[in-house]
Amino acid sequence: MELEEMFYIPENDWYKLQAWAKIAYDEDKNEISGLMTAVPQKDGRFKISDVEILKQENTGTNTELDKDSVAEYTMKYGMKYNNPDMKFVWWHSHHTMGAFWSGTDENEINAWENNSFSLALVINLKEEYKFRVSVWKANGLPIAEHYDTTLTIDRKKPKINITEAMKKKYEELCDNQAIVTRTNYTYGTHVNQRHIWQREDTLTLENAYEQVLAKASKLQDGYVDGTLKYKDWKEGVAEVNKVCKEKKLPFRMIDWKYGKNQLLNKLMATMPDELIEFDDNDTKNRMETIAWNNAQMNGGWY
Repeated sequence: MELEEMFYIPENDWYKLQAWAKIAYDEDKNEISGLMTAVPQKDGRFKISDVEILKQENTGTNTELDKDSVAEYTMKYGMKYNNPDMKFVWWHSHHTMGAFWSGTDENEINAWENNSFSLALVINLKEEYKFRVSVWKANGLPIAEHYDTTLTIDRKKPKINITEAMKKKYEELCDNQAIVTRTNYTYGTHVNQRHIWQREDTLTLENAYEQVLAKASKLQDGYVDGTLKYKDWKEGVAEVNKVCKEKKLPFRMIDWKYGKNQLLNKLMATMPDELIEFDDNDTKNRMETIAWNNAQMNGGWY
């Protein structure tokens, strides 16, 4: 059996993942994460199921599971299946961003190193995904190879179903992480807007892109829901692009030359990641795959 044929997820579990991702984005514009089981079946394949969220702290670009909750989950399902060949799958969402492995994701994957292999999944609201099999050892030999492969979804048609019980559980388990921000930065007249620009000693291009994307998403939401005026939108885009230019970033927000109503119609039909333009396709592809996520920028945003 080929690696691409070895893993599948029932549609109920797949759409439960999508439901959790949608709740986290709709409520807080955050990522969300959890665990699943991967249990070997008689036909040689692994069934991916038992989707759960755990106690965690989240932001729009990061998610961190509580260690004690992870231990409780693995013990619970380890006892249920009592199968030494089963594995656990760390999953998380990228909401409106692309499905890719960020530098933070790579660190989390490395934290699951064991004596055989581990599994990880990232999804987004477009139902795009990346599923990774990380082989750490084979017959005692250190291998450390990573394979992004197919996760077969057993489904007939889309059917995301968010229940009140899920919303309640989200409120109980998911907290917002504290974000380091510039307290002297204000934007237009939108005084309740969450500040996005972060001060860091070192800032990767990956993080820069994520922050520009988060800022673009906030501006889009504000204009669509009416809390931002046309002037606020234009000033916000100009501020983002000023920072991008000063830091010589290979991307920026698209500055559409639309009137008020045209802009509103465009934003209502556009995903946040489509608000970003790149210097060239090669840069765009490199950003999406985060092949260069260790590239460092000097200093913070300001």
